[in-house]
Amino acid sequence: MTLRGLPLALVGTILLAGCGGSGEPAPQASATAEAPAPTPPDATPQPQKPPVVADYPVLSNKDCEEVIEFYFDSITDREFAVAALVWNDPSVDAAHLQAAYSPYQMAEFDWQEPETEGAAGSLYCTVAATLTDADDRSRPSVDGTVVLKRVNDVPGATPDQLRWTIRSSTFVENPEDAQQRQP
Repeated sequence: MTLRGLPLALVGTILLAGCGGSGEPAPQASATAEAPAPTPPDATPQPQKPPVVADYPVLSNKDCEEVIEFYFDSITDREFAVAALVWNDPSVDAAHLQAAYSPYQMAEFDWQEPETEGAAGSLYCTVAATLTDADDRSRPSVDGTVVLKRVNDVPGATPDQLRWTIRSSTFVENPEDAQQRQP
């Protein structure tokens, strides 16, 4: 078959038919087909609701070990707003924790069995730990402690008083302490 002298459109159709095409025209998109709805120009992403203690039942756990594990896991997962819920200090928020742990590509804690002791209606839980960077083994490890406190089932205590909260950590500087040291 010679294609000379045939209109160019006809040549294209013949060539396509020879390539396994059915020769039928491709179906046209229906005008009634549902297209994705356009995004309104004024649509802005809704701010994410900040985490609250009630969203995490583990924070009401009477076992200090469960709470410290939750805290360390939150730091490792870079969920700083969630980790801040364990603190009982409004100056230690997500931004403060992020600043403290941002030098670590992946903060990892190796911690020992917590030591719990009572004093005047309160319980204190001290956890010795070693902080390393799981993704940067050249970074030196840091040894420290985290101290948690809760009211020891005193009648009339609020749920917030009955839960373990961090009172201090050698891994995170309390902003008030830092201000006192400044000249």
